[in-house]
Amino acid sequence: HSRTMTDFEPIEGTNGGVLKKILVEGKGDAKPTAGDKVQVHYTGTLTADGSKFDSSRDRDGNFEFQLGVGQVIKAWDVGVATMKQGETCILRCTAEFGYGERGSPPKIPANAGLDFEVELLDWAEGSKEPWQMSIQEKMENGEKKRLEGNDKFKSGDFHGAVRAYRAGLIPLQDMYEEAGEETGERQTEDRETGKELTVKLALNLAMARLKTDGEMFSAVKECSLALSLSPDNTKALFRRAQANMRRGELAPAKTDLEHVLSVDAENSEAANELKKVEVAMAKAKKAEKAMYSKMFG
Repeated sequence: HSRTMTDFEPIEGTNGGVLKKILVEGKGDAKPTAGDKVQVHYTGTLTADGSKFDSSRDRDGNFEFQLGVGQVIKAWDVGVATMKQGETCILRCTAEFGYGERGSPPKIPANAGLDFEVELLDWAEGSKEPWQMSIQEKMENGEKKRLEGNDKFKSGDFHGAVRAYRAGLIPLQDMYEEAGEETGERQTEDRETGKELTVKLALNLAMARLKTDGEMFSAVKECSLALSLSPDNTKALFRRAQANMRRGELAPAKTDLEHVLSVDAENSEAANELKKVEVAMAKAKKAEKAMYSKMFG
């Protein structure tokens, strides 16, 4: 193993959000793929001042996780997939690919850029791809991840909850996303079986995202998936409205809240949110008017 000093290179598809610098070249050409169980050693430091916040080398054994299923931060899912066996590199990521706007108190501050020195020790063929799983396996995995997510949510680990719910939802979600294709009787039955759990996972995932304040666009999509299976679901409508409000998309938020009230007129939470949206819309209109009168005098 000769140490090579390459410069930081952006990892494809991350828009410069994850950079990689190889310290020790790996062996061969093979790289782990999504679903594989990978074994690594790592040391994490803050990009800003180089202070160490975590290292697997301080503990017995190494760190193992399943690649590409959202068990770890995004920088790792994309970064480790570019590594060869025995390679050591530094992955440098923006907060978007790390712990987001909130950080992970107390060690990782809000919006922190992070550096990880990662050594890829080994990996093993992982679990099945969604299309290889039977409906029973999808349901078992989904229920297991739902309970795991609930535990993390209750303990205040919202990022962990997002990862667990996502890992449960992805294989199930798969069945509904290809709904336009030819569907045999079995697929129709499978979709019926998976419906209730898919709605639960999608709604829990959206709620956990609202708590982490990250990826509101994904939260909107997850609520929309739930609504495609459960059209008057007030939780889905309400959470989609909340996510859209945070994205500054006031009109769709207003529509969803009005829908909630048409299904459940006594819903005081939705009535309060609707007032907030109407106030924000009036403000935006006023600001727009002021801007036009400045422009056109």
